[in-house]
Amino acid sequence: MSRLYDFYARDLLTPKQAAEYAEVSESTIRQWVHRGLLEAALPSQGRGIPALYNRPDLDEVKRILAEREAARAA
Repeated sequence: MSRLYDFYARDLLTPKQAAEYAEVSESTIRQWVHRGLLEAALPSQGRGIPALYNRPDLDEVKRILAEREAARAA
């Protein structure tokens, strides 16, 4: 996962934005976090302030999952 100084503000996405970007549901984003595939770039700061996810981290998770699926199909 990325380090804090690797972030660009345009790459930080709310859970809803992350789900739209990755073309999955918000519950899938939560599952990825729970399974350790995705880590919040900036954790939730309490009530009403969501965690933020880094766009390149989402790309990496999708790449990993695609590789796993391809390996299963082979």
